[in-house]
Amino acid sequence: MEKFPVIDLNPYLDCAQSGNGNEAEMQKLCLEVSRTLQETGALLVKDPRCSAQDNDRFLDMMEKYFEQTPEFKRLQERPLLHYQVGVTPEGVEVPRSLVDAEMQQNLKAMSPQNQPSTPTGPDPKWRYMWRIGPRPSNTRFKELNAEPVIPEGFPEWKETMDSWGLKMISAIEVVAEMAAIGFGLPKDAFTSLMKQGPHLLAPTGSDLHHHGQEGTVFAGYHYDLNFLTIHGRSRFPGLNIWLRNGEKVEVKVPVGCLLIQTGKQIEWLTGGECIAGMHEVVVTKRTLEAIRLASEQRRSLWRVSSTLFAHVASDAVLKPLGHFANSALAMMVRQGQGHTCSNTFFSALVQLLPCRTAVSPFSPIPPSETCCNAIKTLGQPCLCVLVNGPPISGVDRSMALQLPDKCATNFDPCNSFLPRLRLWDEWQDGHDGLA
Repeated sequence: MEKFPVIDLNPYLDCAQSGNGNEAEMQKLCLEVSRTLQETGALLVKDPRCSAQDNDRFLDMMEKYFEQTPEFKRLQERPLLHYQVGVTPEGVEVPRSLVDAEMQQNLKAMSPQNQPSTPTGPDPKWRYMWRIGPRPSNTRFKELNAEPVIPEGFPEWKETMDSWGLKMISAIEVVAEMAAIGFGLPKDAFTSLMKQGPHLLAPTGSDLHHHGQEGTVFAGYHYDLNFLTIHGRSRFPGLNIWLRNGEKVEVKVPVGCLLIQTGKQIEWLTGGECIAGMHEVVVTKRTLEAIRLASEQRRSLWRVSSTLFAHVASDAVLKPLGHFANSALAMMVRQGQGHTCSNTFFSALVQLLPCRTAVSPFSPIPPSETCCNAIKTLGQPCLCVLVNGPPISGVDRSMALQLPDKCATNFDPCNSFLPRLRLWDEWQDGHDGLA
């Protein structure tokens, strides 16, 4: 990623703290942040508060955790909460590119050098979900405040997770402020929506001893549903990203730097001026070289990603901000305002939890009264957002589509209009061919 300049956040932090600074220079720096996010969907930053030593401390602990037996790790598994806390075993997360026929056709139309690797099944990686920051005391989505899961034998767990997670959130908040200024929005346009959001520190662990063959896909081609995603430097290469122009770029994060990528929520908030960045994790020749070196040095062969998902608050309404409300895409959404879902994808998913037994693949169990009440509260637009969105582990879309009839709820079919999520995806298809 030599073509990406590293944005040093220190001048902005100093200016914010002292109140002094060259206003023209700060504006220029903020414009560089917003321009880079808009044109590439990715940004390299250096934050003096997030040191290489902090990242190493976090990676050391996560390597130790992922090296534990599968039986031990499954004690932290919470499938009934859709793996939003605790561990997600390998083979659970399914890349959209594996199951979405429309996306597969779009990928075939890409030039060979820019095509993503083709997964052969679910992602062979583990993940750990750890919530970062305070949660609202008054919210419609209390399920998002599930108790954290701490594995036994890791007394440093909470302090290490919270410390690194809060530092990365701080970096995201500064970038969000700078991006807002660069876009001509109020300084707190994004950060005010992020307050008490369901931020997730979500490191992945990939076993290179068993899955270290060149071409192995640990995370299939996808985008993230959150606001901004931030990655610390991994000890093993393998992350590829796609720029807005469709160019595939191998990520090389300098020591002491962080990589930030745009998610779906910032795409909504900017009326499509920023688009959700596509990415994958694959074993490459550079990964094989790093495996060889780690083996010689008797280091761990678990590839740990230092990843955090920053979200807009669950109760906030996602809509284009400021002048972005006049964009072509925003006007498309307004034309269907009677059929939009004001919840985030994850919030809508949580509301579907009472129906989990009724939407499991081939489930013979009818929806309960609690489930039917949840469907009525969720509403047709949000149900359609869920069934038209990315794959959900343990949810059969056809079973979910049958819920309104089984619950005697008078919903229009989901194919009678394009709910908000699909409007944005189809607009992106027409403009970039990457969704």
